[in-house]
Amino acid sequence: PEVTQSAAKNAKKAAEKQSKKRPDPDGLAEIARGMEAMSVKDFATAKACFERAEVMCANSSVKGEGKVKAPKEKKETPTAAAPTAKQDALDATHLPKPGSAGHVTAKMKENLPPGATNYAINSVQSMAEHLRETGGRWRTRFPPEPNGYLHIGHAKAMYFDFGVARKHGGETYLRFDDTNPAAEKQEYIDSIIDSVSWLGHEPVKTTYSSDYFDQLYEMAVNLIENGKAYVCFQSKEEVFKSRKVIQSFQQMCAEGNLPRYETPLPEGAESPYRNASVEENLQLFEKMKNREFKEGECCLRMKGDLRSDIPSMWDLAAYRIKYETHPHSGDKWCIYPTYDYTHCLVDSLENITHSLCTLEFETRQAPNGSYYWLLDALDVYKPVTWEFARCNITYNVMSKRKLNTLVTKGIVNGWDDPRLLTLEGLRRRGYTPTAINSFCAGLGVTRNDNTQPLSRLEGAIRDELKDSASRYFAVLEPLKVNITNHPGGDLMCEAPVHPSFAERGMRNINLTPTIFIEQSDFKTADVDGYYGLAPGKTVRLQFGYNITCTGMKQNDDGSVAEIDVTIDMESRAAKPPKGILHWATPAFVKGEVRLYDKLFLVEIPGKAEGTVATEDTAATADTPAVDDEDEDGEETDKVDWLSQINPDSLIIHKEALLEPGLMEFASKPLATNVQLQRLGFFTFDKDSTAEHAVLNRTVMLKESTAKAALK
Repeated sequence: PEVTQSAAKNAKKAAEKQSKKRPDPDGLAEIARGMEAMSVKDFATAKACFERAEVMCANSSVKGEGKVKAPKEKKETPTAAAPTAKQDALDATHLPKPGSAGHVTAKMKENLPPGATNYAINSVQSMAEHLRETGGRWRTRFPPEPNGYLHIGHAKAMYFDFGVARKHGGETYLRFDDTNPAAEKQEYIDSIIDSVSWLGHEPVKTTYSSDYFDQLYEMAVNLIENGKAYVCFQSKEEVFKSRKVIQSFQQMCAEGNLPRYETPLPEGAESPYRNASVEENLQLFEKMKNREFKEGECCLRMKGDLRSDIPSMWDLAAYRIKYETHPHSGDKWCIYPTYDYTHCLVDSLENITHSLCTLEFETRQAPNGSYYWLLDALDVYKPVTWEFARCNITYNVMSKRKLNTLVTKGIVNGWDDPRLLTLEGLRRRGYTPTAINSFCAGLGVTRNDNTQPLSRLEGAIRDELKDSASRYFAVLEPLKVNITNHPGGDLMCEAPVHPSFAERGMRNINLTPTIFIEQSDFKTADVDGYYGLAPGKTVRLQFGYNITCTGMKQNDDGSVAEIDVTIDMESRAAKPPKGILHWATPAFVKGEVRLYDKLFLVEIPGKAEGTVATEDTAATADTPAVDDEDEDGEETDKVDWLSQINPDSLIIHKEALLEPGLMEFASKPLATNVQLQRLGFFTFDKDSTAEHAVLNRTVMLKESTAKAALK
């Protein structure tokens, strides 16, 4: 009797039920064959495949994933891996299981343009080989280019790449996409490895795209032999002109409702070298490899689809000549594969199940885009691809090109400058892995590129440090205060290490006849709304007594040299005045305090002043050039972004007075976070020593806490 679709579906359901318990690779391959048969309505073959799969899985020794338990959170380890309390970003990712129908057809798109092909369908053989290699486990990769330090956007990518695999009991590769030796350094590689580890991520394997250069070269030869690649001698200007011709062709077809695949291409759309013979292209490619051409004289281009509405299909470069020493492969090669050629092929070679990227790669990774076109042209395994929004943050730049400009021009002090949102910069500023991972967890999943307010990132670290950081005094710009009626002897004031946790104890500060307050906490004349000290005015010394200003001495330039006050020894039990000041004594230690603020004066650097961050402020690169030196995907700046630098983004106080208890942390840079009361949260910089403490401000307190520095 004829097998019905319903019968095939029932067999499929039974097979999938067994595969969840025991995901046998051969059984999963049979399910894939069944899905392929279903797609062509061969229900008899599909039912037979599913029934064989059910038996294979039921009798297999392979065990399913089960429920993956999240690691227990340690109370006193702020450097633990990804947080477990907030998992909303990961919970919002709905990806197909390895070997499922959504994996066999790795990417679907409704209403493909007429004439377009879905290249994202895996063959039965390639899927079976893939599942044998992985055992049906999830495998993701984090693939940074070693051409700079990682930034907060990479932290979000890591959160997804490592988090998705961890959630499903899988594994993640750390892969360096090292295809451009001109921009890559061992310094960047070392920094990336350190940053990945610092955030708590553990790759099962570290690989390099250059590990596969031999295979990638053989694949390029195969591509030429199949008539799908050619050596092109067009200049960049000529390529640009041809792409403009193609854009005009696309516009003409759209406006005139013309079928693109039946309308002749205009003159100038094709490269004049596009239809050279296979033999000639093989010879030219061999000459490229043998250093017989100048750098930039020619490149190998993929013969894509010039009628496609996806610009990445318009014959992107696969190989270019670069006479540079590669940091990993040395001088073996002078031709290097491009990102667009390498990325998808190494995903396939490493049997990545899910390739997660940011949205600027969405058109490339469409089912009719260049990612799947190349995999299909070489008849190799095709991973699932999934895109998420980039992480842009106000008052900052994320482009590696712009970050490199800031570093090389000396506008900031290196890639780890605390004003940058590089991971090493954030670490040096005092951010913790848990705060960064918590920030990433809370971003959720959106299909729109968005720009997050800087305050959201600051809130993540402030929320953590408000409980963990011990409290201390420091005075940044000391103004001498003489207590003229001091009773003499020791006058000890008890201050809590943390006001919310009595068990952490108290610290004792001796209120001496001479103390110091902030210069900004004194005015020569009182004004409405000001809570600081002024002649004839009373304030409270924090954890101490009320003092009243009785006089002052001024320098020749009119600045205040010192002030005289009287102390009210009966005031401690009384309700304090509105002004409460922190203070220092001669026993305090001199040190350096660096106050960091926003690096830019405007929310979106490069945009006109007054531009407000919105969910689609960040641009995507939907029209890639033939080569791919810059993968940042930026819009052209409307104004000079360097003119929008904040001149007060760093203020250094080299003669600050620090509470002596701080010195026990001074020789352990980046290991301790503290709160300097009324000033903010701080950590000890890498320049800090036991003899000379250097503190970096991580983030300011909320205004209500510090009373806006007493106005």
